[in-house]
Amino acid sequence: VVCTGMSGAITTQATSLAAQTSVAFTVTNTSVAIGDVIILSVRSGPTGLKTIATVTTVAAGSFQINLFNTDASVADTGAAIINFAVIKAVSA
Repeated sequence: VVCTGMSGAITTQATSLAAQTSVAFTVTNTSVAIGDVIILSVRSGPTGLKTIATVTTVAAGSFQINLFNTDASVADTGAAIINFAVIKAVSA
């Protein structure tokens, strides 16, 4: 995923994410610095409403998102729309 700006929405592919499985992907964004905080919320898409999105890594110019299907037995087949916002911060 490549985007610019302090906020936006990312739409994932509508592929099957098996139960109790996660997938990670990198978002390249020139607005992001290593000390920034990335806030995420899943706006829509997951079929069972049990898929969560977390930020696992923040670097200069990018951050990594991990999607995890928490359902015990049902795959998630929906395309998630993930809202994000960058909070500018200073690393000390």
